[in-house]
Amino acid sequence: MRRGARCSVAPARLPLPVADTPERSLASRLFGWTRRGDGTGGGGRDAGPPVGTKVLAKLLAALAHREAPVVLDLGPVVGSNVSFLGEQLGCKLRVEDLFADIDRLTREQRLDTLSEFLAARFSCEHESLDAVLCWDVLDYMDKKAAAVLSQQVVRWVKPGGVVLCFFSTVATPAPVYTRYVIADTNHLLYRTAPAAHGKRTVYQNRDIERLFEGLGVTESFLLLNKTREVLLRKKAPAAAKP
Repeated sequence: MRRGARCSVAPARLPLPVADTPERSLASRLFGWTRRGDGTGGGGRDAGPPVGTKVLAKLLAALAHREAPVVLDLGPVVGSNVSFLGEQLGCKLRVEDLFADIDRLTREQRLDTLSEFLAARFSCEHESLDAVLCWDVLDYMDKKAAAVLSQQVVRWVKPGGVVLCFFSTVATPAPVYTRYVIADTNHLLYRTAPAAHGKRTVYQNRDIERLFEGLGVTESFLLLNKTREVLLRKKAPAAAKP
């Protein structure tokens, strides 16, 4: 297995260590990190039965033939997701919980600095990632901050790499986050948790295309729960003519 590219944050932003568990110990051995608590806990609750997902299988298929793909997850740590992705892909998974960052900035009344924060938040190498799981984090940002993040994501993804995003098609101001727990290839569990504020922005299709200029939308599905699932891909360079 080749060494995956690293994606790190400044030490000052790292959370306090959390207690180890057998599941987290396994994740640490497989993927080389132990960061925040498992997203399956922390007072969240299930919002109902498993929800069908159209894009997860497409993402897995896009990565299936890549050796030890490097995946960046911008949501909270979910131990079962770590296990699932490890079994399916043998990937190196990095987790950087932007929801926690947004919550902290909101509580500190500094959410207006989110754009500047995101510009300095990561140290990812150019074209070092095979996939990015954005989930619905962009819904919680204004368009300026979303543009800062999405432009970085475009730079990080390798040619042929993919980005998964969820977008709400209706305004949902309720102050909750959703942790997306992979049940199987075709289903997710939606586990809700309190948030400092609700979703701020509803994006139209043209907004998504502008945000991720340099990537192409390969899959877009509107679910019955008013969520649009989107998979984007960076075009591979054209083969040189002999």
